Amino acid sequence: MADPRDIPDPADSDVDVDDVYGEGGVTPDLLDRRPVVPRTVASLYESRPGLNPTQAATTFVEAVNLQERYGHLRVVDDLIGLQRRVGDTIERYTDKLRNAEARSGTNESARFGIGHFGGERAVVYVVDWSFFAGSLGEVAGEKFVQAAELAEREGLPLISMGASSGVRQHENVLGLVQMQRMAAAANKFQHTTNRPYISVLAGQVWGGMSASAVPVADLIVALEGTDYGFAGRRVIETFEGREVPRGLQSAEANYLDRNVDVLVKDVEELIAFVGQVLTSGRHTHRLKVADRDRPGEARGSRTVTAGPEGFSAALWDRQEVQQSVDIPRERRDRDSASTRESLMARYNEIAAGAGRLDTEYFLRHVFDSAVPFYNHVRFEDQKAYPSIIAALATLGGQSFMVIGDQPSYTISGGYVGKRPANPSPEDFEYAVRMMTAAERWDLPIVFFTDTLGAMPSMAAERRGQSRAIAQSIKRAASHPYPTISVISGAMGSGGGLATTPFGRETIMLDSALGFVSEPRSTASILYSVANPSVEQVGMTLETMKASALDLKAQGLVDTIVHDADDPAATADELRSAIVKGYNAQHGLNPRRLRRQADERLRPRTLGKLATVEERHAGTHEEQPQHQHLGVDQAPPRPREDHEPDPRPAPEHGSD
Repeated sequence: MADPRDIPDPADSDVDVDDVYGEGGVTPDLLDRRPVVPRTVASLYESRPGLNPTQAATTFVEAVNLQERYGHLRVVDDLIGLQRRVGDTIERYTDKLRNAEARSGTNESARFGIGHFGGERAVVYVVDWSFFAGSLGEVAGEKFVQAAELAEREGLPLISMGASSGVRQHENVLGLVQMQRMAAAANKFQHTTNRPYISVLAGQVWGGMSASAVPVADLIVALEGTDYGFAGRRVIETFEGREVPRGLQSAEANYLDRNVDVLVKDVEELIAFVGQVLTSGRHTHRLKVADRDRPGEARGSRTVTAGPEGFSAALWDRQEVQQSVDIPRERRDRDSASTRESLMARYNEIAAGAGRLDTEYFLRHVFDSAVPFYNHVRFEDQKAYPSIIAALATLGGQSFMVIGDQPSYTISGGYVGKRPANPSPEDFEYAVRMMTAAERWDLPIVFFTDTLGAMPSMAAERRGQSRAIAQSIKRAASHPYPTISVISGAMGSGGGLATTPFGRETIMLDSALGFVSEPRSTASILYSVANPSVEQVGMTLETMKASALDLKAQGLVDTIVHDADDPAATADELRSAIVKGYNAQHGLNPRRLRRQADERLRPRTLGKLATVEERHAGTHEEQPQHQHLGVDQAPPRPREDHEPDPRPAPEHGSD
């Protein structure tokens, strides 16, 4: 089949091919195409643990020592009067309520009060499946509103937990509007406080709860064994007329689709996880770099581990390690004979080198501590991560939201292969939600970028790839607190820019590259061939100015960090650079941060001095004497009286 680039467009024969084929992407030869055992939802579903939602709720309530508020609230009449016939008798709503109370020992499905996580107080809202299948009605809705208002008044985090079958049918629209009340209460809490709102799924979570209080949370956590969705299996099967595949609505499947952020093994891990989130340090002082001892840490190599099949524990200290491989950190561009060969060596290593340092390594070794907001899954010899991961990390007492690209690995027989990160729309939407949480929690962000580009698939395009990338770029660039961008591998295309806001503080490893499209795709476009030669790719890479030195010369990179043969040395230098970048932005208000970025990114070639000959010849009589504007350049925007003079951006730290 002919390459489409070789076929002229009869509608417009004057259009240059460079203009009509987009920005390129990841070519198939860069991806690890070796056959792998597919990770099917059904296989993960079959191996997941069982979960008793009532037992989980009871254990949780006891563990947090819940001090209940408004426990007396209950339904006292039939409300709308819904009835059903049972044999020769009529069953009323109050009859159902009395039966549910007798079986469960409680008078409603929801309760709330003050709980404790590792010494930190929080408002806790719990929905118990044992009462009326955890259904939501006026009382459950009112208790959530009261819980959110209590958290707002006390300045405490809000934690919701439990299982729910949806809105209670016996209250009809009176029950349905509780979805609106709960979503509005969560929204008000989030807009009036900077405290976290964490929603925990523990059992069956359907209908009203799944579409109101849960998805608006800052962080969605699920116990393994949970099922989660809006319409239940029977409803879907009735509508579609076919069976729903097993496990399609499991929490595990929802995690793979990025509808759930974190999976925890049990209530014990849940308590520890939430406690670590709530106790992370936070202050507003400038940071200092302290030397750190790493007892027993191997120097000169990085370690890749693998555990049992299935989902990892959320917390690193709870993960089981069955296999460990040390990979020497040997840079492939050291002994290259020419600049071109060196760049090609970096490019190939970024695409396939498992020894390169990734976001999880930086989380573990650059920061003092971190709480991961993700899991990895092991299936056969695959250790698969989401393409974008995030964590709440602490450095010198200051908490940061860390968001970065993350490759996956194949570990077999001592060999470690790498699958680069190619984010899809769901990954960018996850990144946006983490940025939103960082803004709510008053946190600076550290971004790590290492991707050749976003996932170049038709499925990703249909799911709104462009929109998802744009939303991520917009949110990252407009963050009101300090941001530090670290280009640790490839900053490829718009998919890379989505997690690399320029203009504030940008750090780049000297082994990294940045490009508008990965070089093989660029060469394919430039030379109008499907498979460019090594010479063509090499020349493209050399002349596109993609190295750290090139980007620094262009004013896009502030600090270059040496990617040393000893990963610990790289981590230490990167730690210092992050502290310096944070301190340079410390104390600047959001408007000042954004204005500095705008000034730094303003094109340097926008204005050029006119020559004496041009002025004497009168070729630009209508232009100001001191400035010459190109054909496609707009004149500068008039300055308002209250605005400062548009001078070059000040040095970092000046005000």
